Amino acid sequence: MLRVCSKMLLIGVAVLASQAHATSDFYAVAGAQYSRSGEPVDVSGAGYQLGAGYVINQQWSVELSAEQLFAEKKQVELGQSRLDSDALTLSVLGKTRISDDAVLFYRAGASSVDHEGYYPYVVSKKTLPNATVVTTVGYKDIDDDLVHGVLGLGLEQNFTAQWFGRAEIVHLFKKDQLQADTFRLSLGYRY
Repeated sequence: MLRVCSKMLLIGVAVLASQAHATSDFYAVAGAQYSRSGEPVDVSGAGYQLGAGYVINQQWSVELSAEQLFAEKKQVELGQSRLDSDALTLSVLGKTRISDDAVLFYRAGASSVDHEGYYPYVVSKKTLPNATVVTTVGYKDIDDDLVHGVLGLGLEQNFTAQWFGRAEIVHLFKKDQLQADTFRLSLGYRY
């Protein structure tokens, strides 16, 4: 019985090892990221990215990902600002092999970002006869879905035939005064 179990285990390991060398064209990726927005809503914070991709050939891939860019409230000089931004991004990745296990890649695509939040602004300033300045502050609401252009640059390190890691910098182009820069670390698995 022990001999039969050993042979079955050996056959199972051989099958898994042969599958490990035959990589598929599909992959999944998950990671953590740190994003910072620009003015007027100067917010930064941690988020996440979950994605799936398809390898077209050695130089090109296409990837669809869901991301949380921001979920933060911040006290600023005039009051409190808040920005919650979630995105769905479709991008193309161009790849250049720089060693046996490392790949330099760039990302270009479009991201549909749902922005919700508010930020304070000065409505008026009035100087009183006693030289005191009275400032009236209002809040501008943000609640929109915008399509932003995306460009990124990163390094992909292959650990095994299936597992890989990425470090990447991504820029979400400015639209209606909202933009973001993101640093992302992720782990991926090829099916």
